[in-house]
Parts: sequence; structure tokens; C-alpha cells
Amino acid sequence: MQEEKSAVYTVILGVCLLLCLLMLGNMLMGRADTSIAPAAPEEGDAMEFHITEDDIASVLTEALPFPVEDTAVKISRDGTIAVTTAVTRQALTESNLVPGKLRTALLFLPERCKLYGAWSAAVSNGKLSLTCRTIKLEGFTLPEQTAQALSDAFAAQWNIRMEQRDFTPQIIQWQDGEAVLLG
Repeated sequence: MQEEKSAVYTVILGVCLLLCLLMLGNMLMGRADTSIAPAAPEEGDAMEFHITEDDIASVLTEALPFPVEDTAVKISRDGTIAVTTAVTRQALTESNLVPGKLRTALLFLPERCKLYGAWSAAVSNGKLSLTCRTIKLEGFTLPEQTAQALSDAFAAQWNIRMEQRDFTPQIIQWQDGEAVLLG
């Protein structure tokens, strides 16, 4: 009887180990798919790092301290990055990003909230920086402290990606639907 239990436990342990290995492999493969490779430089040309609206949606999802859904991004020629996404009230509460007075206000919002943000980007000292023009949750402007924390996390994620590719931006050029960093 004891040997049968031992065999069953060994099989269960083996299945759990296999599932863990599959999840780790899936995570590693998923991370490789979300990376952005800069265009290969030609002789005498500056390196370019293209940022599309889909790239921004992907990086924003990684950078935010709470999960989001239905993210839509718009890059304009005027240098504005506009993002609309959905977030749950519970995720915002658990993120500890919302200060005390706003926490109470969250109780009166719907369970699934619309989050809108608009940023302008600049390159300074070889780093990308983002300035929040506005960030609203269900039409209510979020505090400066919250806007700054989100902007810093978002910019940091981009800078990490560029460092991983040994890319130092010098200039940013805007097009509809895309930003091009030249280095």
C-alpha cells in the first residue's frame, strides 16, 4: 500500500515539474517575442530605434504596477503618445499607487475603469524621458504624484530595452503611428 502511494506521489511530482518547466519556457519565449530590435545600421548612417503603437502597448503593460486590458495607443506627429486602457478598481487599490483620498473615491467608481493618459517624449543625456500631459481615471485627473510614478516606470522600461541593445538615443522624430529614435 505504501509503495502504491509513493508511486502516485512520484507521478504527481513529475507532472508538476513538467508543467513548471513548460511555464518557464513559455515565459522565456514570450519575453523574446515582445522585444524590439533596432534597424541594422548601414555604413555611415546613424542607428535607428523604431517605436510603434503596438510596441508602446506592450511596454506599457510590462511597466504598469497593475494589469490592464483593451489598450489602445495613438502616436501623433506633434509628439503626443495617447493611451486608453481599462483597469479594474481592485487592481488599482492593490497597486498602492493611489493615495489615501483617492482610495476612498475608488469605491464609487465602476469595477472596470477607463484610464486615459497622454505623454510627450524627449531625449536628454542619451535617455528617453516622458512628461505626462494628462492622466485621467474615469474622467477624473489623477494626482501629480501618481502621474509622475507612472511616467517614470514607463520611461524606465524603454530605457532598459535600449540599454539591452546598446543603443543610446540622441534625437526623436515623430510620424503618425511611429516614433523614431536616432542614435
